[in-house]
Amino acid sequence: MTKISNLCPILGIGNDIIETDRIRKSFDRHGYRFLTKLFSTQEQDYCLKHADPIPHLAGRFAAKEAVVKALGTGFGEHASWLDIEILNDELGKPCVALSENLSEKCKNSIILVSISHCDNYVSAMAIWTRN
Repeated sequence: MTKISNLCPILGIGNDIIETDRIRKSFDRHGYRFLTKLFSTQEQDYCLKHADPIPHLAGRFAAKEAVVKALGTGFGEHASWLDIEILNDELGKPCVALSENLSEKCKNSIILVSISHCDNYVSAMAIWTRN
C-alpha cells in the first residue's frame, strides 16, 4: 500500500473530464492513426478487448491529461502522449508508467491515478508525490 503523508509531499494534482462521445468521434474518424498517436500497444490491447472500448480509451485519455496537469508540463516539449501509459495492476487498479525520458525528469516520483466513468463522461485525477 502506498502512503501519502508529511514524509511524501504532494508536488502536483491534476484532473480532467471528457465527453465519451468526443473520443468515439475521433476514433470513428481517425481509427488506427488515433490509437497509435495517443495510446501504447498495451493500452490499446486492454481497451480493444472490451465490447465497447471507447469508455476505456476515454479513461486513459483523461488520466494522461490529469498526469501532465499534475506534473505541470502539459503535452508538448516535456511530455508526449506515449510518454505516459495508463495500465492496470493485477486487481484492475489503474496505474501510471512513465517513459524512460519522462521518468528521468521525475526521479523518485509516484503518480497515483483514479478514473471514473458514467454514461456520457469520464473523469480522472492524478496526484504527483515523491517517495
